[in-house]
Amino acid sequence: MDTRKLIEAYHKAWTCGDFAAARSFLADDLDFQGSMEQFSNADDFLAALKQFALMTTRVLMQNGFFDKEGAALLYDCETATPAGLIRTAEFFTVSGNRIKAIRLVFDATDLRKAMQA
Repeated sequence: MDTRKLIEAYHKAWTCGDFAAARSFLADDLDFQGSMEQFSNADDFLAALKQFALMTTRVLMQNGFFDKEGAALLYDCETATPAGLIRTAEFFTVSGNRIKAIRLVFDATDLRKAMQA
């Protein structure tokens, strides 16, 4: 599977709530670093992603860039929290037809406040 198909399939899976499919695209030893959390394996990351998805009402893709070993997505997450719309940049490293690393960047200020309330 080429990088674009892999990343688009992963993104579609988690945004549609198919976490079993999303998990199938991740390397077991996924290295995730985000604006609020870090994980060193896919299962811990997926548990957090499921919680985030519960707060998300819609995801609107803005743009994507793809090459052989990685990708970047820019999208807006509409949330049912006081944080509202969260513009998100997600960077992927791909190895062996699996997502090996994710770097997730967004302004977490309002989301942190919402989660504390």
